[in-house]
Amino acid sequence: MSVLVFYRSTPEGAEAVRAGAVQAAFHRTELVVHNVPLDAAEAEEVVALASGAAAGAGVELLTVLAPESGDGVDDFLAAAGEPGVDLLVLGIRHRTPVGKLILGSTEQQVLLDAPRPVLAVKA
Repeated sequence: MSVLVFYRSTPEGAEAVRAGAVQAAFHRTELVVHNVPLDAAEAEEVVALASGAAAGAGVELLTVLAPESGDGVDDFLAAAGEPGVDLLVLGIRHRTPVGKLILGSTEQQVLLDAPRPVLAVKA
């Protein structure tokens, strides 16, 4: 069983990691942070953030690297469909309807296509 977090290098992504750690402690399961950047410096920051959140909540942490191309949504949704995933956690931000139409929304795709319950958190 695990809580799966979709990480983006934004304040919303950091809040998703913190909320995921809280939920993992509540469900007494592990925290899996998905879509960790491949850039070594940024990956180190993410792992430090997630490690601190996991340690503070008293849960085990696993990380999954981001794919080399794309935004990682398909990989995240595939991981979300795996047995043992209890909850998905996603950081969101307010966007105007026009902004969603023109730019699309990774978060919206996850919300609509998720095979598990999703906790959407705002920073």
